[in-house]
Amino acid sequence: MELKSLLNKEQYEGATNIDGQLLILAGAGSGKTRVLTYRMAHMIEDIGIQPYNILAITFTNKAAKEMKDRVISLIGNKAENMWISTFHSTCVRILRREIDKIGYNSNFTIYDTSDQKVLVKECMKLLNINEKDISDQEILSKIGKAKDSMQSAQSFMRQNESNFREKKIAEAYEMYQKRLKENNALDFDDLIFKTVELFKSNPEVLDFYQNKFKYIMVDEYQDTNGAQYELIRLLASKYKNICVVGDDDQCLVEGTLISTEGKKVPIEKLTSNDKVKVSCGNGEMGILPISNISKKKYCGEIIKITTKSNKVIKSTPNHISFGKVLLEEDKYYVYLMYKKDFGYRIGQTSSIRSRDEREASGLAVRLNGEQADKIWIIKVCSSKGDATYYEQYYSVKYGIPTIVFNSRGRNLAISQEHIENMFKEIDTVSAAERLMEEEYLYKEYPHHLSNAVIRGDSIRKRINITFFGGKKSVQRGLYSHRIGLNSSGDETKNKFIEAGFNVRNGERNTYRVETERALYDDAEEFAKNLEQVEENFDILKKARLTESKSFLFMPIGSFREGMAISIENNGMITEDIVVSIERENYDGFVYDLNVDNARNYIANNIVVHNCIYQWRGADIQNILDFEKDYPDAKVIKLEQNYRSKSNILDAANVVIVNNANRKSKVLRTQQEPGNKIKVYRAFSDSDEGDFVSKQIVDIKSKENKEYKDFAILYRTNAQSRIFEESLRRRGIPYKIIGGTRFYDRKEIKDILAYLKSIINPRDDVSLKRIINVPKRSIGDATVSKVQEFANNFELDIWDALMEVRTIPTLTPRNANNIENFTNLMDEFMNLSETAPVSVLIETILKDTGYLKQLESSKEIEDKSRIENLKELVSDAVDFEKNNEDKSLAAYLEKVSLVQDTDKIEEEEDTIVLMTVHSAKGLEFPVVFMVGMENGIFPGNMSFEKESEMEESRRLCYVGITRAKETLFMTSAEVRRVFGRTVAYPQSDFINEIKPELKEYVSGNRIGSGNSSSIKGQRNNRYNNPHSLRSTIKRDVSQSNNFVSNNDSDYLSVDEVTLGRKIQHEKFGVGTIVSVQDTGNDKKLTIAFDKQGVKNLMLSFAKLKGI
Repeated sequence: MELKSLLNKEQYEGATNIDGQLLILAGAGSGKTRVLTYRMAHMIEDIGIQPYNILAITFTNKAAKEMKDRVISLIGNKAENMWISTFHSTCVRILRREIDKIGYNSNFTIYDTSDQKVLVKECMKLLNINEKDISDQEILSKIGKAKDSMQSAQSFMRQNESNFREKKIAEAYEMYQKRLKENNALDFDDLIFKTVELFKSNPEVLDFYQNKFKYIMVDEYQDTNGAQYELIRLLASKYKNICVVGDDDQCLVEGTLISTEGKKVPIEKLTSNDKVKVSCGNGEMGILPISNISKKKYCGEIIKITTKSNKVIKSTPNHISFGKVLLEEDKYYVYLMYKKDFGYRIGQTSSIRSRDEREASGLAVRLNGEQADKIWIIKVCSSKGDATYYEQYYSVKYGIPTIVFNSRGRNLAISQEHIENMFKEIDTVSAAERLMEEEYLYKEYPHHLSNAVIRGDSIRKRINITFFGGKKSVQRGLYSHRIGLNSSGDETKNKFIEAGFNVRNGERNTYRVETERALYDDAEEFAKNLEQVEENFDILKKARLTESKSFLFMPIGSFREGMAISIENNGMITEDIVVSIERENYDGFVYDLNVDNARNYIANNIVVHNCIYQWRGADIQNILDFEKDYPDAKVIKLEQNYRSKSNILDAANVVIVNNANRKSKVLRTQQEPGNKIKVYRAFSDSDEGDFVSKQIVDIKSKENKEYKDFAILYRTNAQSRIFEESLRRRGIPYKIIGGTRFYDRKEIKDILAYLKSIINPRDDVSLKRIINVPKRSIGDATVSKVQEFANNFELDIWDALMEVRTIPTLTPRNANNIENFTNLMDEFMNLSETAPVSVLIETILKDTGYLKQLESSKEIEDKSRIENLKELVSDAVDFEKNNEDKSLAAYLEKVSLVQDTDKIEEEEDTIVLMTVHSAKGLEFPVVFMVGMENGIFPGNMSFEKESEMEESRRLCYVGITRAKETLFMTSAEVRRVFGRTVAYPQSDFINEIKPELKEYVSGNRIGSGNSSSIKGQRNNRYNNPHSLRSTIKRDVSQSNNFVSNNDSDYLSVDEVTLGRKIQHEKFGVGTIVSVQDTGNDKKLTIAFDKQGVKNLMLSFAKLKGI
């Protein structure tokens, strides 16, 4: 194949690098599918690799089919034997053949979400778990996350034995897995989890598939979870011929000056074995060689720290330096405090507190007074008033209480019992995690940690490491490192003794483990070994870099004004004061140096530690792990986009560049600039819907488009209704991809439950669903008696039903009804061995009376159900026509694995409505991204958690790059949400797009974003005739005071002040905690006493002052 004439340079490299490990970084439309298909064709046609030795993994069935079809079109039917499929489809094929080796039958059932809920609720009932305390959704979510990270039920239990709530979830997990196996069933997460388990427990099976799949390719590698990562790692571990395609744009910035033996050298100019200055401990410095250098492309936020002596450093927020909190006069801290068994609270304190006629740390006094564990500084304030404001601001914003943990010794109206109940009821842990994400605080790096204590029931355990805190080695010039712990309790003491540690008795029935290590890495390893013996220990890491007190290890993002930081000063390490901290956007290379033995170096005269590569505590950064697992991997960047016009790509690049966790690539295109992005700000959501449908009609007519050239993309399925109504009014055919899926509809699930029970009678969940559907006088009480009999004799439900005459608690009538049912099921089972699936479904519908029952109903909904069942038969017929394996098992697998994006038919001339997430991998000439408002896209959660904003930004990037020619981004001034009117500002994502790439449009004409008459580049309310501002102006001309709602009893603009108490007719009494100007109106954030925090527009709120 003449690939050089078919592919550009980067694509050619990706397609022809076959042996070894390859990471392809591909942007939207840069030709990654083209590279993968030509790569497979080249492997088979040119190199002679057997098709059955290739495994290609995609994330959708549609993508897999398209990829296989494209390979077949290039080289013919010899590609038929290739495995090109999703992770789950691949695993199902393996498990059908091999699952008997881990105790299942090959005819296992795959449970969907509703089946899982039924089963987990049964487990909760047996375990006496109250659904008000722990919901079935929470349990299933925890189980799913555990399986995604390859954590078994037993491991989950071991990890959570000391936590009552998590232990109950662990018990549910264990019983859930036990019941799944009894039912010969797997849930969706099990498909990968059990395949990995199969490989690990059966080396001969793993060896077979390693030899079969000598060449592995994985698309969308950045989306893989822990289980998927482990599956690929196992399969590729023998031959190591693996190619992954990823989009993970993932620490010191270029130009940082590093202190070397003779001069300061820019970090990018250094090479391995160059010698750099390091801190040796106690103020002394030394010279050590660089063992290796890390260089990464980085696009995202960096932190700039400036010290009192004008030292400046810029780095990624998670890069570790060394700092400590100082006592400062006239300074106040707003803090986040943690106490075990309570959670988190927010408070304020002065930096210095008087204690026993001497000055003490306000943080320490607060922490010790409440017998709490850890504390972090959120904000430093210059006055008590500012601290009070920000204490309330953060409390309201994140939903974290300010009440103290301990009421003893305080004259409080609230009792200790009420305090404890409050922290039980409020999930402060999740709220604190959101705050920490936003403020660059880290659980493992508090600003102050309570001392280890053994007092009554309070046992706080800590392992202390003081690097450079020991004796100086004359030979190496470095001070040694001290490790120690002090605790009590014979059980843990014996654990350390059995583990081989030298344990000494201390005072008052305590024990100590203390040692000193010459090598840095040995000290760290010793502490980790201690922690593995008894996990309930905190590790406090300090470094004695100067002659004064030790410094804490501290991420750059966690520094605050007034803290001390270690610096180089006239050949010594001393301390300086941080005077300012700024956040900046950065696009360029970042670097880190690895210096053995010292693990630190001097950057811009500031001592820094080796960078932490693991971002925000994530278990797997798959792109980074790929490069670590395969150090010799070749990296190729596909940066040229063939699909979208350049204006669209430029806008996408502007949006995504603000993400911190991405590997750098800039999409390029050979297409002309094309149309500017059209931005429309509607007055209301209905106006937005009308604008979109009108544009579709106009563009279709003027540009000779077809309906299938248009797509409407939204953030959530709930947004589709307005657009559906507008499209129907204009007679525009449309199809919704997403929403309530066909296979999730009740009548479809009923018939599928029959099919599952036919192929796997041990599937209790499916059997219970249909045993009385349609009604055949086998009620819940009868089923309970059968279940009790089954439990007593360790039988499946089906086996118990077959012994119905021996169940003493059943009446003869009960037994007759059950026998009629089992006889009917026997007939279906016999039929399934010879008849096609479509015939079996038709027989079930007829012989059970299911269809007759619906036909006799007068409900309109039941008429729709009949149509759906007819469609199910058609679906089975299509399956029989298009699949070699026409068995019932194969059909049920198809149903379990199908996704709605696989159901877009190329020949249907309809516009498509779908979520942005569902649109991944698709493309359309004209795209409308609707609901582009802060609060919708990005959603409210995105402003509370950085990772959520990263995901929203990534989805926005996906949405923008779905457009080949024309992109509209629309929003509304006001919309109805859950029956009430709300107002959201235009999305920040639109605001981030450069003015020269977009233009604002009205409902009738287009106006250039560069027009001097339009100031709307910053806020297009000024130029939109339908804007809320214009409406208010019109209303003002008709009314003396729109904002006061024409009633002097209501709060006016001038009466709105922070902290003011108000009364709302629906929400009751509240306090104004934030005021934001929005044109002639004000957006108020109000904390209501009983209804929580609400955002209201003053003009609509009808507030009364108290």
